[in-house]
Amino acid sequence: MKKMLKRMVLMALAVVVSCCILPTAAQAGATRKCFTISGGNTAVYSNTSLSRKYGTIFGSDEIYVIDVTSGYTKVTYPISGGRTKTGYISTSAILWGTSGKAYTSGARITTYRRPGGSSYGYIDAGDRVVILGNSGDYTQVKYPVSGGYKYAFIKRGSADQYLTGGNTQSNSNNTVTSLQMPLDNARCTWRSYSNWSWGNNRNGGGGGRVYHLGVDIIGSNDNVHATANGKVAASGWNNANGNYVVLQHNLNGQTIYSFYAHLSRRNVSTGAMVNKGATIGIVGNTGSASGGKHLHFAMMDRLWSGSYYGYATYFTGNRVNYGNVTYYNPVYVINNGRLP
Repeated sequence: MKKMLKRMVLMALAVVVSCCILPTAAQAGATRKCFTISGGNTAVYSNTSLSRKYGTIFGSDEIYVIDVTSGYTKVTYPISGGRTKTGYISTSAILWGTSGKAYTSGARITTYRRPGGSSYGYIDAGDRVVILGNSGDYTQVKYPVSGGYKYAFIKRGSADQYLTGGNTQSNSNNTVTSLQMPLDNARCTWRSYSNWSWGNNRNGGGGGRVYHLGVDIIGSNDNVHATANGKVAASGWNNANGNYVVLQHNLNGQTIYSFYAHLSRRNVSTGAMVNKGATIGIVGNTGSASGGKHLHFAMMDRLWSGSYYGYATYFTGNRVNYGNVTYYNPVYVINNGRLP
């Protein structure tokens, strides 16, 4: 009896041990692997609304993708002690797009973890490759590897030569089909405000050039997204705006510009084509961001030198001309899909 009991205990222990060393579901089947786009720290959340921070993915962490939506992605990522953890991140932290057109590769192509990053492997001749988006000198792709797929980046020239025959811009243009707020779960940073701070007096009273020509916002993470498909019209720095990016869009046949200021980092360069939702920078407090870390977000009718005015004299309504530039309430444009 004792021998039988001992044998049963040993068998149970063997089952437990084998369960512990088996790969996780994310690793056992067809996997999707990648690194974050920015290379910085990426917040992980315990809920799909990305409001309860749960952990951090570092730039050196390779992650397994479980489920992708337009707003959030469920991932498994490494933590200390050789363990893994599962949570939710903003989809734009890893993807420039969630779908795209497939092409057959005409040659072996080197892939990279992120734009300008370390090599990540190869696309082989004959592989079916999905192009997810383009920005600057890089194209993001999904391609097959042993056991699944990788999300990675290739040089734009390689995509032109070996995948599309010179047509990588076809899935990324400046025609607006829809718009979004540039931050996930955006909220206004002003202590007292109405209309997201558009047209509000920064002093709470008094006159002069103190009425806001945009909105000041912060989100559930620091990734700044393109509000719509567009072209990077400017990417630079000045004392007033700090790091800034200006995107050009075609909205209902009219050219408009979206403006993102006080960034801690810019992820795009002038001339790049970006898709709606692409991460174009990181929230910061550069320039004259005296109110602390936030994104100053504005829309206007023309490209300026980059030093767009943040404030004007008193005005009402959802559009105003100041300094030879017409400014639009960006929240109105996003909510209505048209200019006021």
